[in-house]
Amino acid sequence: MRPLSPAGVAAPESTANRGSGGRPRLWPARRAAPLRASCGCLLAAPLALAALAACGGCASQTELDLRRENDRLKAQLADTSRQLAEHQAAIDELNRQLQAARGFTDDDLKRIFYPEKLVIDSLSGGEDYDGKTGDDGVTVYLRPIDRVGDTVKVAGDIRIELYDLAAPADAKLLGEYNIGVDKASEFWYGKLMTNHYTIRCPWQKIVPANPEITVRATFRDFLTKRVITAQTVVTVKLPTSRPAAPGA
Repeated sequence: MRPLSPAGVAAPESTANRGSGGRPRLWPARRAAPLRASCGCLLAAPLALAALAACGGCASQTELDLRRENDRLKAQLADTSRQLAEHQAAIDELNRQLQAARGFTDDDLKRIFYPEKLVIDSLSGGEDYDGKTGDDGVTVYLRPIDRVGDTVKVAGDIRIELYDLAAPADAKLLGEYNIGVDKASEFWYGKLMTNHYTIRCPWQKIVPANPEITVRATFRDFLTKRVITAQTVVTVKLPTSRPAAPGA
């Protein structure tokens, strides 16, 4: 088709527009401006902004959750610390009450009977426990004495030590015997005018080579926590032959 002139009349064909054989020459169409690319960029920009906004929202939500968790843990720690403080205060108060119950003033001690002196009775001495020749240990009779000289039955911890002071240094201690306050009542005898602790102390380490044995007794009063001691020398019968001590 011939191109139309501005007046609408077909313009004469130019020979330059014809190819060989007089056929019209086909010219390639002119490329359009890159409108699609521009439109794509314009459409992608809002999407990118929306994605960034969404990511920013996710980050903000995560940060908010972390803050809430942090606040919860802080509150829990504060509550635990408060409970520990309350428990410690209760323990301190109980200790204070216990100390007040056991803490006696001088005026208080004048109103109660407690042991002020410990006596190792004269009946204490060597004793034969197995019926064979020679003593097998020392039986100690202990009497706690109050301020007016009377024997008092009181609970406490008892320790007895036996020494052969004439023996070499490494053989002086013959035995040590401890009785806790929970067991002390089992050793008390209070019948027929016999108010005392009776404690049998068989030889522990070695059999003594000398007949004179030093007895040292320690008594710790359970109520007042006062410690009293006594010491004496007793005589034992030595066996004709010196067997090894039990457990040696």
